[in-house]
Amino acid sequence: MERPTLDLTADSSSTCTTFQFTNEDHTLGNTLRYMLMKNPEVSFAGYSIPHPCENVMNVRVQTAGEVTAVDAFKQGLHDLIQVGETLEETLKEAEKTWEASQMDV
Repeated sequence: MERPTLDLTADSSSTCTTFQFTNEDHTLGNTLRYMLMKNPEVSFAGYSIPHPCENVMNVRVQTAGEVTAVDAFKQGLHDLIQVGETLEETLKEAEKTWEASQMDV
């Protein structure tokens, strides 16, 4: 499996940028779009996969102007990583609790 990559497209400006991922799919696209839209500075965030045969996903970010699209994108990725880490910690704690309850049986 090829390693995912990320590129900026040529039509980018400071407040509106398209990021192009390779080797990623709807799982990252939809969760990243959700995290981006939680930012009040982001006026639009969307993703598309142009064709199922192409291993490409485009993420478009537009901001209100106070924050650049690149900074909003970085913040969205950071927030998504934090959610993943919190989920992992919660899952590990639940697993320990479940294993402890199984020893009592």
